[in-house]
Amino acid sequence: MENVPAHRLGDASPGALRRSGGLWWHLRAMRYRRLHDPFRRSIASFLGAWSPGAAELIVVGPSAGWCLPRPFLHRFSRLMLVDLDTSAPFFFSVRHARALQRAGVRIEWRHEDFVRCLPEVLSARPAAAVLFCNVLGQLALERDDHERCLALLPVWLTGRSWASFHDRFSAILPPADGRGDPHPFVSHAPMDAIMLRRFALSREWTDHGTDGVLPEGTVRHYLPWRIIPERFHWIEAGWVT
Repeated sequence: MENVPAHRLGDASPGALRRSGGLWWHLRAMRYRRLHDPFRRSIASFLGAWSPGAAELIVVGPSAGWCLPRPFLHRFSRLMLVDLDTSAPFFFSVRHARALQRAGVRIEWRHEDFVRCLPEVLSARPAAAVLFCNVLGQLALERDDHERCLALLPVWLTGRSWASFHDRFSAILPPADGRGDPHPFVSHAPMDAIMLRRFALSREWTDHGTDGVLPEGTVRHYLPWRIIPERFHWIEAGWVT
């Protein structure tokens, strides 16, 4: 597997205050937990339908597992959790650890930049499946070589079951009116400007650079997520077996 040189934007070392997460994210997730409920239900449905056929799961960017349904985690005998956020184990433990311990699920944490450590982790666990938890669309906040890193993922993951849900587009939007936000939908084509215009939500969208994460032909689930009342994200999710 090809390793990636350490070209970084900002500090990509472990810590509790992250450019793309950390303590501020935990506080936001707690404050807006009810606002996030529809998205969590969508993720639970998506992950519930994924059958990776593995006893071990490598979870990249799990944070506190705010979006990870407990029944899904219980399907595995071992979880390897890779996250730069050093505060994540505490919040994850509060949410999931006791139930996972009762179910006999072993947990191991690695506080490293996944771009640097993932090739080694994959080599040591050839039978493990991989799940990227809303981390790939945030990679540009941590690294200036994010495009090259994303391009290497198919090489690293060849012959392995893996899934990802990640930011595809986001926009500043007024709080939802009486019609509510769009519903999740499935597409065989990547989301593009034509799709975005169909929803007539905004003219100014941020592209998170994840158009090439899922291989061509992958069924793509598009999940709406209002992270805060005035910020809307389209999350793209898919799996490869």
